[in-house]
Amino acid sequence: MGLDDKEIVALSGAHTLGRARPDRSGWGKPETKYTKTGPGEAGGQSWTVKWLKFDNSYFKDIKEKRDDDLLVLPTDAALFEDPSFKNYAEKYAEDVAAFFKDYAEAHAKLSNLGAKFDPPEGIVIENVPEKFVAAKYSTGKKELSDSMKKKIRAEYEAIGGSPDKPLPTNYFLNIIIAIGVLVLLSTLFGGNNNSDFSGF
Repeated sequence: MGLDDKEIVALSGAHTLGRARPDRSGWGKPETKYTKTGPGEAGGQSWTVKWLKFDNSYFKDIKEKRDDDLLVLPTDAALFEDPSFKNYAEKYAEDVAAFFKDYAEAHAKLSNLGAKFDPPEGIVIENVPEKFVAAKYSTGKKELSDSMKKKIRAEYEAIGGSPDKPLPTNYFLNIIIAIGVLVLLSTLFGGNNNSDFSGF
């Protein structure tokens, strides 16, 4: 994928958020003291105590081997065992600003890699009212069509951009907005009406 050690470690920090469920992934406990309550469906095992807060606690908790109720996958443990990963994991455990900066850059790079379907014609899911053909949603081309370029240019100019002046980008703000939307959706559609957010 073209990611270096720093980017791999930074992206691993996304485990600061969320939980694993043994019935879905084969990893984690069915429930812990940290996941008994909260938005969405209770249960699963989180990597961090405050599994809805995006910070550097993932690196701190793995480094300190905090307690058995927190999940540590073999790939998580490797961050402090592999010498090339360990430098970055140690840095992020100590410096949240460095983690945020490197995570935002790595996330943007990962997002910009795009998707390639294999096989190129896509995957057809059978036994559904309307067949879903993945390739229908991707041209497989790296170059945008002229009409798509015009549409993107018009949208860019509509929000104040121009060929001479790029818009400033705030990756951290974009990530926070995305996390907020995910939390809201989890709260609304998670299946558990418990809205105790005292863990924040």
